[in-house]
Amino acid sequence: MIKKIYNFFFSIELAVVLSLIFIVAMGAATFLKTDLEAWQYVYGTKWFELIMWLLGINLTGVMFRYKTYKKTPIFLLHLSVIVILLGAGITRYFGYEGNLHLRNGQSANQITVIKNRAKPTDIYVKKLGFTVRLDKFVLKHYPGSMQPSSYDSYVTIIDGNKKFHYHIYMNHILVYKGYRFYQASYDPDGGGSILSVNHDPGMYMTYFGYLLMAIGFLISMLYKKSRFQITVKKLKTGGLFSLLLFLAFPHSANAFDIDSYIQKSKSVEPVWERILVQKSGRIEPMDTLDLDIAHKIARKYKLMGMDYNQLVMGMLAFPEKFQKLPLIYIGHPKIRKLLHIKGKYAPYIDFFLPNGNFKFTKEVNKAFDTPDIQKTQLDREWIKINERVYVSFMVYTAQIFKIFPTPNSKKMNNTWFSPYQIEESVTKGMMDPFSARAYLNSFNSLVKNIKEFNLNGVKKASNEIYEFQKTYTPDILPSKNRIEWEIKYNHLQIFPMLIGIYSTLGLIIIILGFIEVLRLKKYQKTELIFVTLGALALLLHTFNMGLRWYVAGHAPWSDAYESIIFIAWGAAFASLVFFRKSMLALGAGLFVAGMFMMVAHLNNIDPQITNLVPVLKSYWLLVHVAVITSSYGFLAVGAMLGLLNLVLFAINKEKLKKQIKEFNNIIYIALYIGLALLSVGTFLGAVWANESWGRYWSWDPKETWSLISMVVYALVIHAKMMPKLRGEFIFSLLAFLSFFFILMTYFGVNFYIAQGLHSYGQEVVNGYGWINIIFAGMGAWFAVVILGLGMELYQKINKPLKIEKNEYSPKT
Repeated sequence: MIKKIYNFFFSIELAVVLSLIFIVAMGAATFLKTDLEAWQYVYGTKWFELIMWLLGINLTGVMFRYKTYKKTPIFLLHLSVIVILLGAGITRYFGYEGNLHLRNGQSANQITVIKNRAKPTDIYVKKLGFTVRLDKFVLKHYPGSMQPSSYDSYVTIIDGNKKFHYHIYMNHILVYKGYRFYQASYDPDGGGSILSVNHDPGMYMTYFGYLLMAIGFLISMLYKKSRFQITVKKLKTGGLFSLLLFLAFPHSANAFDIDSYIQKSKSVEPVWERILVQKSGRIEPMDTLDLDIAHKIARKYKLMGMDYNQLVMGMLAFPEKFQKLPLIYIGHPKIRKLLHIKGKYAPYIDFFLPNGNFKFTKEVNKAFDTPDIQKTQLDREWIKINERVYVSFMVYTAQIFKIFPTPNSKKMNNTWFSPYQIEESVTKGMMDPFSARAYLNSFNSLVKNIKEFNLNGVKKASNEIYEFQKTYTPDILPSKNRIEWEIKYNHLQIFPMLIGIYSTLGLIIIILGFIEVLRLKKYQKTELIFVTLGALALLLHTFNMGLRWYVAGHAPWSDAYESIIFIAWGAAFASLVFFRKSMLALGAGLFVAGMFMMVAHLNNIDPQITNLVPVLKSYWLLVHVAVITSSYGFLAVGAMLGLLNLVLFAINKEKLKKQIKEFNNIIYIALYIGLALLSVGTFLGAVWANESWGRYWSWDPKETWSLISMVVYALVIHAKMMPKLRGEFIFSLLAFLSFFFILMTYFGVNFYIAQGLHSYGQEVVNGYGWINIIFAGMGAWFAVVILGLGMELYQKINKPLKIEKNEYSPKT
């Protein structure tokens, strides 16, 4: 009896059951309406604590039962999980955190501590033992915007006779006597600071656990007798050397001669596109603004034979003509029918009545008033059309062109004004007519010379505008070299081009791979050609990411668009560096890269270059996001290979048995590297979080789903220990289905749950229908695992299985 209890509590099957309950609990918590509810019903409960305790106890017992201490890499990996759980326990039971709110010149020697995040009103006051004085709080915004660029607290610590000054700002904390002070927020008037104060005795143990896990993964990849190295040697792909390299428009009949305009406007376009403009706190060339405008209203960068600069120039210089051209994209067939248009584009004037009123106010208001969860696809399209018409209005009225700094700009956070705002300032008595006239003369001259296609006139007006900018706000002007490269980046449009390149190459290589498998023959010269083409595509991708980095001034993985682009890069890199010896694997990786590039250019993903929020101004952005996003690339390749392996099963299991087995080895390597990167990346994010806002783990939806994905892939890797989940078919199926958890981690959290510190805002890609696909995939994964687990337990109870010896097998 004792032995049966021992075997039950310290069994792999119980670990799987506990892990599944853990996954469901965490996933359910992320769908609760608020963070408070998540803590009240899940994270702050005793039953959730019990699950983690049982997981820790079970894992400890499994380690001794299977004698993992004889395998250093395996032992370190499993020990790291126990250390992390112990550190988390110390933090939960003995750590505390509070807030310190200070106004300029104010001092305090105590903090307000929340006992339990599930009960935010349960608070008490904790004395620090020393005094903190706020000498000065400084809030800075990006030029001409209200978006914070940085917020800094200059404090003095007074401890008896000891006194010292310190500068606290985002990602730069003060550590003193076991307390860690973080810049959390500030008062709306900018006259006070809110510091987060943390006392966490379990932090270093948790950090030690993170380090152990990273070392464990590294050693397991280098250890000659590990399953990973044995699998690599079977493939004969050059071992782990590659891993070390990783640390890398139809013509419309109109009185306006559009063809003539297209030809003549080319002469003045090079001058127009270099005019500097201010948008959302960023100084950029007009070329970038025009690109964004065209993307917003037309969803294309070229329309009716015009490029985006010619489109915007025409809207400004010939508004009465361009308002009659079909330029505004209409995505819904019902709205096209309502507008009586045959194609997908409608003229601006079609949206207005003869008296100038908007025709569809009722429909748009209804769409905005409908709760988001009840919005139909038609409602969402009305909201998008409203934005497109508004942006067009801003162009026609010149309100979008903020090109003029004034003598008072320095006192107004380097704010630039549009010609419309200059006129408005005169009307309101904020600017004298004589000063305003100089600005408006320059702008009117610019428009007049564009209409006349007078190159010298456009140059003169452009120089006058630049002189205003250089005179009043010289410090915020980008270098001419950076402006030229930004324009080159816009003109090249390499990322959209890579959609076709990657997808086409991937499909062709997959077809070649199937031909080789079925004919049992290698076409080495053809393979070399396609590997070279894939490598050139990856080099082009890398070059353009570097160019965006230089132009933006920060690493190109800070928002939705950039991170998806980076996932595509990771998929292409993984397939070319690790799996190029298999054409099916190489083709799968490149095809996945093409699919991600396509997703990045969907309607709801905004490709514009933006400024960083203060918390992202950190070297952690380079490390954490790069590592964790790269893992998605490897896991995506593993999923695609799993799908292709299922196809091989459907063709002929016996004939292709050798190929299927080799594919399983490749999938294992892809998943293992992906899991290692995902784990290390997630815990690097935890360290960054601790350095930014005082918690290394806050159960933010993104963190939670990253942890869920880690557990899921850990179960898939360990499935080889269970006979009913060990076969090639089940492993390939699980490799494919597991990626739905990654899709939920990235797209689901960012665009569906849209809560927490990692979301990019609630956006919709063709409604919420896509989320049902993700849920179906995750549901299928659960079904496979539970079915396999059920069969395993049934056979163990009724007829014990003879388990093959493997590196995990217990020695009896």
